[in-house]
Amino acid sequence: MIDLCWFSEMQCNPDTGSINNYILDKVEYDKKSVVDYLSDPKKRIAGCPKPSIDCITGKKLAESFFAYSDGEYCWGDFLPYHIQNYNIDLPKEFLNKVAHSVAT
Repeated sequence: MIDLCWFSEMQCNPDTGSINNYILDKVEYDKKSVVDYLSDPKKRIAGCPKPSIDCITGKKLAESFFAYSDGEYCWGDFLPYHIQNYNIDLPKEFLNKVAHSVAT
């Protein structure tokens, strides 16, 4: 399983590094398609009682969060929030997978 953007500010395991390493001036992908893919309830695999936060401001988003997976990648449900509000760099292979799923 490939860990996708588990920012160190969330203090979770896995930890893929600070959100600051992922912020771009501009993204070249369709945020709506990526957020829709990441938010698909069929991909929800587990809950975690740890609060989720906005990794830039530190504001609490929820008392807990869910982990998601598509069988290849895994991520927390805070990732779509960060994609909507910030320009988050995502692996090209993942973006290609999302684009392919949207096309089919």
